[in-house]
Amino acid sequence: MNAPAIISHFDIKQRWMACHVKQAQFPTQESLAGYDIYHATSQPPKPFVMPAAPTTQPLTIYWVDSHPLMIQYAKLQAKQWPESDHANMLAYFAQLALQDGVEVAEARVSLCIGTQHGETCAAAMRVDTQENGQPISGIYDVIAPSDDARAQLFYALTEGADNDRQWVIAG
Repeated sequence: MNAPAIISHFDIKQRWMACHVKQAQFPTQESLAGYDIYHATSQPPKPFVMPAAPTTQPLTIYWVDSHPLMIQYAKLQAKQWPESDHANMLAYFAQLALQDGVEVAEARVSLCIGTQHGETCAAAMRVDTQENGQPISGIYDVIAPSDDARAQLFYALTEGADNDRQWVIAG
């Protein structure tokens, strides 16, 4: 995959992440500050090969499709930042929405969380775009408590994808 296609995919993902506060009618100062922190530390993705099925599955995976699951996703993502940034990052991630009219037409975004022993401990984002007719999927903001959990997340995010899709990953 060529570098311009990766950068274009990443730029679409970044616009999607921005639209939740930049296009919001009443964004809070904390959510804007959280977005600025997120944006400043985001790194473009690198090519990624779809994984094989994991040998163990320590997580229960949930696709984020409701407000309570979005809050769990936001809380876990915010915890990954320094303590001094937690409040801003929580305000930012809590403003993400998979519906409610906030979208970037070129992207389809899926979020998932994973629990282990009843505790939310894993999360990831999948962003699907098209670059010159080539489907590209990126995996971002991965949090996993172990290598087995990480492998399970990757497999869940890539399961059922067509073979001509190009994959990238950040982090």
